[in-house]
Amino acid sequence: MIKKNLKEWEECLPHVEFAYNRAVHSTTELCPFEVVYGFKPITPLDLLPLPIHERVNMEASKRADFVKKIHVKTKELIEKKGKSNAARMNKKRKEMLFKPGDMVWVHFRKDRFPKLRKSKLKPRGAGPYKVLAKINDNAYSIDLPIDEFGVSNSFNVADLTPYDGEDLGAYEEETSIARGGEEQLDVKMDVELDMKISYGRAREEREACARGEEEVQAARPRSPGPRRRRIPPGATGRSAAAAGAGSAPQFQRPVSTRSLAV
Repeated sequence: MIKKNLKEWEECLPHVEFAYNRAVHSTTELCPFEVVYGFKPITPLDLLPLPIHERVNMEASKRADFVKKIHVKTKELIEKKGKSNAARMNKKRKEMLFKPGDMVWVHFRKDRFPKLRKSKLKPRGAGPYKVLAKINDNAYSIDLPIDEFGVSNSFNVADLTPYDGEDLGAYEEETSIARGGEEQLDVKMDVELDMKISYGRAREEREACARGEEEVQAARPRSPGPRRRRIPPGATGRSAAAAGAGSAPQFQRPVSTRSLAV
């Protein structure tokens, strides 16, 4: 319908709306117009037969009760359809429950963290953070710094991943002991690469490779190459090429012994 009227597509909207309101929905088994008004919309083709006499002359109270029954039936059908859809979608879904005090990772959604998801190279999550409270089975309150991120600390369970790593306190204690009692390091989950350190390490590796190559050459020098023949002065053409070819085999064209006829 619209493909044939690309320039005047807005004139087709009333016809599209009427067709949608008259179409029977798979969930309610009624058309949207019938759910609201209690009867199907009339088209020019429905002039005969006329609507049922009882329905046309019904009293206002009876008509209101009739529409309410339609609404109740529609609600029951929608709930039934929703339960069937939920059962189908939850077949392969694994229930995930957290307790206050659990550590979780937080996923950054684009619509909720637009500044943090501008680039593909930026991290898509952060953590671990502690679970403060359980709102319901699908929502939890997380110990997220609101001043840093500027969003609510309530997250859906789909954006939370359990943290299965070791205890951060034990890790910090082990790190401090390994460093000989020096100042404790802050454990950061997001590691930023220092290009100067990487370049310095690469330079050290190149220097070490160069030193190793020099040691190998000093311990096992190269054997002298083939001795080149001395080209006599005045030699040209093939004789000079043969003299400079070293010990390579030389091939000469056989000389013809035929005599020319006079």
